[in-house]
Formats: sequence, C-alpha cells, structure tokens
Amino acid sequence: MMPSEPGGLALGPALAVGLGLPLVLLVMTEAIQVAGRRGHPVAGPLRWTRNWFMPVLALVLFLRVAVGLPGSSLPVRLAETVLWIFLAAGALNYINSLVFEAAAVGSWATRVPRLLRDLIRILLVGFAGAVVYSTVWGKDLSGALAALGVSSIVVGLALQEPLGNLFSGVMLLMERPFEVGDHIEIGDVSGEVKEINWRSVHLKAFGGLTQVVPNSVLNKEVITNYSRPRRMRMEMIEVSFSYDDAPNDVRATLLEVAAETPGVLAAPAPIAATLNFGDFGIVYRLIYRTLEDDRWPVRGELMTRIWYAARRRGLNMPYPVTVNLDYQQKGVFGRTPPRAQDLLAGLGRFPDLSGLAEHALETLDFARQEVLFREGDPLTGVLVLVRGEVSLQMGEGEAAVEIARASPGEIFGESGMYGRQASSLCAVALEDCLVVRMAPDAISQVFEKSPILAREVGQLVEARRSSAQAVRESRRKA
Repeated sequence: MMPSEPGGLALGPALAVGLGLPLVLLVMTEAIQVAGRRGHPVAGPLRWTRNWFMPVLALVLFLRVAVGLPGSSLPVRLAETVLWIFLAAGALNYINSLVFEAAAVGSWATRVPRLLRDLIRILLVGFAGAVVYSTVWGKDLSGALAALGVSSIVVGLALQEPLGNLFSGVMLLMERPFEVGDHIEIGDVSGEVKEINWRSVHLKAFGGLTQVVPNSVLNKEVITNYSRPRRMRMEMIEVSFSYDDAPNDVRATLLEVAAETPGVLAAPAPIAATLNFGDFGIVYRLIYRTLEDDRWPVRGELMTRIWYAARRRGLNMPYPVTVNLDYQQKGVFGRTPPRAQDLLAGLGRFPDLSGLAEHALETLDFARQEVLFREGDPLTGVLVLVRGEVSLQMGEGEAAVEIARASPGEIFGESGMYGRQASSLCAVALEDCLVVRMAPDAISQVFEKSPILAREVGQLVEARRSSAQAVRESRRKA
C-alpha cells in the first residue's frame, strides 16, 4: 500500500476508487445505449444504477478503504444506510423490469396480481431496514421486534378494515380463484377483473363502469368464475307460446333459431325444453352456450330472431292485455294487419291482384342478417321484397360472393318460379325485411296480366344468371 497523506488518506485505494468509478460508469453508459437501441426494459434500471447507486457505493468505498474510517463512525453509517436503501430500490426496479415489463403477452408474469408485487416490495424494504438497523447501526433486533409487536397491536386495532382487506387479499392470492382478465360474478356485481391490489379488486362491469370490491367482501361472498375452465357462459332464455302451438314445433323453432344465430356455440348443443304451463301460455326454456365477451350481443340477437321466426311460422307469443270494450262498437275490434295483395299493390309494379286466392300469397318477416334461403334449399314460388334490402350470394361465410341485391319491388328466388326447385343462390337480409311469397300459379297469372313486368323480371333473372356464371368460371380457373 502506498504511503498515506498527512490527513490519513491512502493514495492507492483512493486512486483505485477514483479511476475505477469512471471506468465502470463508462461501461454502464455503453450498456445503457445498447439496451435503449434494442428497446430492452433493463435500460431504465441500468440508468438508475449508474446515476444513483454507483456514486453512493464509491463514497462508501472511499470512506472505508481510502480514508480508513471505522464502520462505527457516523459518516460511514449514514453512507451505508443510503447505500442499502438504494440497493433495495434498485432490486425492485430490476425485478419489475426483467420479470414483469419484459414478460411476453399471455405469460405467467402478466397474470401476476399487483398485490403480489406490492408484497414483494414490502418484504424487500423490510429486509433492507433490518439489515441497516442490525449491521450498520449495530442494534439488537430483539428489542426492536418487541416494540414492533406492541405497536402492531395498536396499529391493528386502528386499522382493522384495511388490514382485513390486506390479509383477505393474501388469502385470495394463495387460493387464486381468479386472475386478471377473468370474468367473475360476486353477489350482484359482475365484470372483467382489471386489477388486484392489497385492498380491493377492480371490475370492468357491463356498460364500461368500474366497480371496486373490497377484499374482505370477496372472502364472504360466493365467487363465480365464468372464465374457468373455459371462457364460456351458459345462458337461458324463457319465452311463452300459445297453447294452440304444438310444443314440438315450438322447440324445433327455438333450436333452429339458436343454430342460425352467430355466436351461439355448436358444442355443447343448445337445448329447448317445455318448462311449465303458465297462465297465458306454455313456457319454454332455451339453454345455449356462448363466449363471455359475446354474452349480451348474442342474447339480444337471439331474442330478436325468435320474434321474427315465430311471426313467420304463425306461432303466437301471448301476453296479458287489458282492453276496454264498448258494447255499442260496430265492426271488428282491433287493427287488422295489411293483406299481401295490398302490400304488393302499394309497390306500383303489379297489376290488380284481387282475383288471386288468399293461400297463393304469404307475408313473411326477416331480421337483419337472417338467411332467407340457402344454396340448394328447395323453393316453391318466388319472393317479392316489400321493405328492406336482400343480398343474393354464391357460397357461404368467408367464401360468399355477392351476385346482386334485391330492392323493394323486385322479385328473387326465381328458381321456384315454375315449381319446387333447388335454389342456385343464397339470400341474406341486409336489414329488417318484409317479403311476400307468391305461389307458381299466382306468378303465372301476374305475368299474363302484365307482360311488361314479365319482361323486366326475365331481364333481371338473365342478368343474375350471367353474373353467377362468371363467378363459377372464375372459381373453376382458380
């Protein structure tokens, strides 16, 4: 060792610290630049270590090695206390950056609740404090622990509810009944878990509202997790139909609507059951599965399509009605729905249809995105669009190609014009539609009365046939 200066300074260690610190800082600066260019999250903790921890470490080494101050001196104790505080803070930064911020999407680290991170921070800070108190300041931990126990009783009595939430959170963390991203239901509260901390759980409820549930409440309630084992939810819909409607027909209709509704899972298959006999009709229950995220949109679409399907098939959905009847009233009570002849006459393209039989025309309602008929379905007669818009397509799903669109007043489904024939196209309602099905003998009478309409329909059918043929040729070449 080189001789000391008059003040007791060891030149060798002092030079080592003075030259080594800039060299280490230079290496760390280069590492920070490399990590920053690559976008690695360790760049932040390295920068913090360079700017704060390394200078304090150099100060401790300088006081202990170069100056030769004893560990019991006040300057050394203060410097080492700051060093341990920075060491704990740096460890927290590295754990957060390397374990959580650098974690891949969907990995276990991204699902670790915030409560566990907070507990790790508290443990590291407590460990650093114990080391500083015992090693740096030379104090006995037994006395401090005894004082801490007495003060903990006082603090525990004053903070019963926050501490109850804390320990409830620890128990939830150990049992892990749910994780961030799960959809859960707690009493009357349900939603997606967005955050788990030491005090409460934050849920994103229906409508975008945030609901905060204390951990102490979670331990007292039954928790329903809809995301385990799969993010699937069983839904039930109850609806009543008239006693005049055959139960088998009603259940078949409900199952058909469920199978056609997007978002209803095919496995497990939907179930339609006759539930009970009510005051106004027979009550049926439809049970189906859907993904949790699609719960409300699928339910709304399914309820809508049940109404349209019931209307098309003549199924009555009774409900209690209170009316006042006047015994002097003349004529039929209530509003009579428009006849199919009147609907076609309102389009302005059809001749007088008063001579047609009632059974030759049928009025049908379809909901938006419902399929009127598919390729290969047998058609008898043609359809006349009264209201809405219909897309005529070849293929289904992603492979569907639109051939044409039918507007109000146009005829489509021409495959059944001369009798029962398989459809060559698929018809999908682009919006709520009202159509009239016209029997083959009825369309023949209409064409006899209006040759102009017959010619227009023929040109329209030929244009659609040419477009369909062009699509088939392109598919064949592909």
